[in-house]
Amino acid sequence: MNENLARWIDISVAKHFEPTATGLSLPYYVEGVDERDDEVWEDHVEQRITGPQYREIGNNRYEVTLGINFLFTALMDMAGADSYRLDRWAGKFAEEMIGPVPVYKYGVGVDDDQSFIGCFQLNNTKARGVNIYPFGQLDKDHRVRQSEVDALYYMDYKP
Repeated sequence: MNENLARWIDISVAKHFEPTATGLSLPYYVEGVDERDDEVWEDHVEQRITGPQYREIGNNRYEVTLGINFLFTALMDMAGADSYRLDRWAGKFAEEMIGPVPVYKYGVGVDDDQSFIGCFQLNNTKARGVNIYPFGQLDKDHRVRQSEVDALYYMDYKP
C-alpha cells in the first residue's frame, strides 16, 4: 500500500469532474479542500468522497472501493429562471459518472510524478449504478433546492 494513494485519489476525482462543472458554468467545491463563504449563497456543486476502503486480494494486490457523490445547490428564483437546472446538472454529472475515473499521482511531492495508477470502474450491479436523489426545497424559509448524485466504484491496485 502507498501512503499517498488516498490523496492521489482525491485529487484525481476532483480533476476528472471539475471540467463537467465548468462546462455547466457551475462553481465547483471539493469538501474539506475548498473554502466557501457561508454568508454567500450561490448555485454550486460540492464533491464529496467516502473512502477509499482497501481490501487485500493477494500477492500485494488490493481492491480499492470508493463512494463519489455530488451535492447540487440551486437558489430558487421568483423571476422564472430555469426551474429544471438542478435536474440538468445532476443528469450531466450522472452521465459522466458512468465512465471510468482515472487515477494519477497528482501533487507536488517527491512521489507525485503524474504517472497513471489505474481506473475506478462503476460498481454497476443491479442494486447500484449511478443514483440521483432530488431533495427539493430545504425548508419553507429558505428558497434553496438540493439534489445529490452518487455512485460506488472499485479499482484493482498493485503498488
